[in-house]
Order: sequence, then C-alpha cells, then structure tokens
Amino acid sequence: MRPLLTLILALTLAPGIAGAEQAETAPSIKPVLERMVVDYVRPRYAGFTAAAGDLQASFETLCANPSADALDTARAAFRNAAGQWSRIEWLRLGAVMSENRLERILFFPDRKGTGRKQVQAAIAAKDKSVTDAASLAGKSVAMQGLGALEFILFGTGSQGLAEGEAAHRCAFGRAAATNTANLSAELSAGWVPGSAYLPVFLNPGPDNPLFRTDLEALNVVLGQMIHGLEAIRDTRIGAFLDNENPARDRARSALYWRSEMTLPSISAGVAGLEELFTRSGIEVVARAAAPRLADMIRFEFDQAFRTADRLDAPIEELLANPEQRERLVYLAYAIRIIIGRLDQEFAQAGGLAVGFSFGDGD
Repeated sequence: MRPLLTLILALTLAPGIAGAEQAETAPSIKPVLERMVVDYVRPRYAGFTAAAGDLQASFETLCANPSADALDTARAAFRNAAGQWSRIEWLRLGAVMSENRLERILFFPDRKGTGRKQVQAAIAAKDKSVTDAASLAGKSVAMQGLGALEFILFGTGSQGLAEGEAAHRCAFGRAAATNTANLSAELSAGWVPGSAYLPVFLNPGPDNPLFRTDLEALNVVLGQMIHGLEAIRDTRIGAFLDNENPARDRARSALYWRSEMTLPSISAGVAGLEELFTRSGIEVVARAAAPRLADMIRFEFDQAFRTADRLDAPIEELLANPEQRERLVYLAYAIRIIIGRLDQEFAQAGGLAVGFSFGDGD
C-alpha cells in the first residue's frame, strides 16, 4: 500500500509544484498590461473619438447645407467611424461596461429589428425629443448609436437628406452623432492617467477586484481576444451565414448591410484583435514553453484578415456567389483556428490549466 500511496501523493502534488515553479519563473504580467493600454487601448479609442468627431461635423454641414456631396461626406464619415469602432469594440473592460455605453454605441444583434422600428417611428412622427443629444441619451439604446445612424444615412428615405426635404431626419442624425462623439470621449477618458480604473487594471494584487494574480490578469486579457473572435464568428458572420444550408442565409440580418460595411467591419475586428495580441506583448508569457507559437497565431490572424479583406462586395452579392460564399465559410473556419490556438495552446503555454474557462473565470 505504501508505494501506491506514494504514487498518489506524487501525482496529486506534482501540478501544484509545477505551478509554483512556473509562478516563480513566469514573466510579470504588468508590462503586458501597460503596453496594452499605451499601444492599443488609448490609440484605438483615440481613433474612434476622432472618427466620431468627424461624423458629428459632417452632420452639422449636411443639416446646414444639404447636398449630394454633403450626404456622401457624411456617409463616408459613418463608414470610417464604424470601422474604427470595429477595431476596439471587443474590449469589454473599463468605462465601456458601465452606463450601457457599449449598447448605446452599437446595439447588435437586434434580431427583432427593434432599433430600425424605433428609428423609423421617430422619423415618421417627427419626434422632437430625438433631435437633442441630451434627450436622446436617455432613450432606448437601440436609437442612439451606429445602428440608428446607419439607417438615418442609408435607409429608406435617406436620399431626402441631400435634397433638403428631411430636416427632422438630419437633426436626429446630428443628435445621434453628437451622442456617439460624447460617448467616445468618455471611453477615452476612462484610460488616461489619473482615471479611477487605470490603477486597478495595471496592478494585480490580493485586494484587486479585477484580478488578484498575474494568471487572473492573463485570463482576463486572453479572454478579451477569445470572446471577441467568438463573437465575430457567431454574431457577425453567423448572423447572415448558415454553414450547412445556403437557403437559410439571411443577408439582411447582417450588421451594416445597408452601408456595405459588413465585411469591412469584420476585417477591422480581426485586425483589431491581432493588434491587441501583438501590441500588448502578451506572447512573452508563452515564449519559454512555445517559442514559435506567437508567430503561428499571427499567421492565422493574417489568413483570416486577408480572407475578409478580399470579400469586397455587398453581402447579398457575396452570398449569391458560390465561390465567394465558400470564402465566407472558410473565414468562419479560419477564425475558429485562431480561437483554438489561443484557448488551448497559448493558454496552456502561458500557465493556465487545460480546460480553463474564459467565460466564468474558473
């Protein structure tokens, strides 16, 4: 019995001993967190803030002097803002997670078309309350952000914006753009030196409500990437593509189908998550165990990005073309490969246990 007991004890204690040795030799997570803030979060939020400001300014011009050129400028500003948001929207940390800011910037998925119905009703009734940014900020999240702005600029009746026949619609858009610009500034302010959240994010410790240890911090940051990729695959691509049956594809369930920003936003989302992976320097935590893994992950990101970037057509055309549709199927598969690399290989190489849940922190 004694040899068996010795073996059981050895097997029981070995993971703990290995974990202790790894904890002693693992690089500190703090430089990763600092680089993430300085090289990714702040620049990406700054990009969105600038784009939101341009969109707000374009509405000021459009409403004051309606014309085809002014409408084209506003539409281009919207596309830029949507693209900039796509590069940072999967960061679910900090100010974006309070006061419904995330949903107020973009309410999606909207399976019942709630946003469109509310926006259409407000336009039809010429509801004055939606033409004031402060008033609009207290209304349904589905009426406030990029979803509402897309319908205002590209939906049924939007051509009237160029012809001076849609003053209320333009004022609604101006209020929504102002509201979005205000929200973007609040997001940026949440990550500047002196903000309340920043010391919590940068300093794992036993009393830290966000993460107590370096491994918990690694779990949070890595989870941002994994959940972001899952959402792109499931709620962005999955919104319009049925992998098994083309007859069940739903082009008009795609995000941004009116503005033809569906695939550009997906491409930007993949690129933004790769930026988070690379600019944070998170690969340092896995370098000792898997020195080539980070380059492999970057290669997989590049494959997915290139695939999305080459799908340059309205979503209805892509789904109707068998060859292009097959590329969409491959895009979902390529994203699944990256998720597997991060969720299994990278997590394990970084010291997280096999089967570690990024959903609930187990």
